Amino acid sequence: MVKEWLLSGMLTGVDNAEDKANIIIEELGNHSLNKSHARHLSAEKCNAIGLKITKLEDDPKIQDAVLSIHHTCIHTLTSTNAFKIIENHNGKAFIQSEQQVILQRA
Repeated sequence: MVKEWLLSGMLTGVDNAEDKANIIIEELGNHSLNKSHARHLSAEKCNAIGLKITKLEDDPKIQDAVLSIHHTCIHTLTSTNAFKIIENHNGKAFIQSEQQVILQRA
């Protein structure tokens, strides 16, 4: 599925797209290299394996928008009982939160 997406999206019209897709899949799917889904991948590494990326720092408007959303989510998650936030481009949101129950000893 990932290969199909790479070929029909990011690598459309790229020379040797099939080979490049295989390299990307091998690099990102190799647990011994990446260890975790959340492991940081540098922009240099992503470029080196063939991913087409745009650095946030290269577009101040996009960077401001992304950081505004990030900060809003971080503040919500650290200041409320919310632990999951999903929102779409239509302004529809789902926020899951826990309820704290305090029991007193009798």
